Amino acid sequence: FDLSLNGPLALSSVSGSVSANDMQVALPNQQINLSPMSARANLSGGRADIDVSAEVSTGGSLRVTGPVTLSAPYSGDLNVVLNNVGLSDPDLFETAANGQLTVSGPLTGGAQIAGVLNLDEVEMKIPEAGFGVTGGVPNLSHIAEPADVRQTRVRAGLFGSNANGGGGGGPGYLLDVTINAPSRIFLRGRGLDAEFGGTVQIGGSTNNVTPRGAFDLIRGRLDILGRRLTLTDGSVTLQGSLDPYIRLVATTDAEDITVQIIVDGQATSPVVRFESSPSLPEEDVLAYLIFGRGIDELSALQALKLASAVATLAGRGGAGIIGNLREGFGLDDLDLTTDAEGNLAVKAGTYISENAYTEIEVDAEGKSQINLNLNVTPNVTVKGRLSDDGDTGIGVFYEKDY
Repeated sequence: FDLSLNGPLALSSVSGSVSANDMQVALPNQQINLSPMSARANLSGGRADIDVSAEVSTGGSLRVTGPVTLSAPYSGDLNVVLNNVGLSDPDLFETAANGQLTVSGPLTGGAQIAGVLNLDEVEMKIPEAGFGVTGGVPNLSHIAEPADVRQTRVRAGLFGSNANGGGGGGPGYLLDVTINAPSRIFLRGRGLDAEFGGTVQIGGSTNNVTPRGAFDLIRGRLDILGRRLTLTDGSVTLQGSLDPYIRLVATTDAEDITVQIIVDGQATSPVVRFESSPSLPEEDVLAYLIFGRGIDELSALQALKLASAVATLAGRGGAGIIGNLREGFGLDDLDLTTDAEGNLAVKAGTYISENAYTEIEVDAEGKSQINLNLNVTPNVTVKGRLSDDGDTGIGVFYEKDY
């Protein structure tokens, strides 16, 4: 530090600079560590102009600059720049964020957080088994806990909504944040493999988050015991937490009935429902879907397979060979399909740029075809194909949601 005091014994009389290097800050609630961190503050006239930069343990870096008053309510006008900052929950999602946020107003509560965040590829997974939750040591009692220690635990949220820690919560921050992810939000698990994209506006406050908008289905499928269903409708919305609400609909015809499989609920514990027209009990709908006959007509082996399918949807299955291969090859999509005659084909797809998606399909006879989707605007897509026998095609598609 290099400071001087000129005038009354008050912060407004202090001028100079304070700097620090090789700092480390732990944010346990966000599971993030900021290290190494460097900071500099120039003090003058009762305020500090700060410049803080840090590497983030999950990847990327951030920088915070701007003035802050040195007396309550510590009003600030801060600019926060995120450069490929990794955000993840090991059991739920993984992504990286780029963008710029501003924090304006009293930092003790009531300031506004505004700006735009752009998400890179997002990998969301529906847990295949029980959802693990980290937390404090169970049955731990604090004897003669000092007031400052209790206040720290209150601010860490360890007392739930019934905390009585002497005002640790305080007023929240107002929110006006736009989250952009036009594509490459992948949701996988329990037989689902889907891609979403869109924009969500985060409003309200940190005490009551009110998102608007959703990430809508781009393409997707549902595999269940050898049956392939194309998803016809779907969305991912945030409802005040990082555990998003999903809704997916797959429709198919089985014999003389139309079957809908509806998956909705929080991503950590979605509920699967089966509906049909004409209306049938859910177990009959699933039996018709897989075997083309009612449950009372199934053999013992078919009944066992039916139980396996239910186990997969209930979260007791696994990622499967195809999922493991896709991850191993670093692809965005890998799929095995069969045509009406039972011939096998392999599809592999990946993004070659932010708005270009390419897919290669090879059938059992070795014939191949390359498909290319180019998103010119959010509403206009150019699609082309080229097969090894010289067959080509190109088209321009316009889509708009009303």
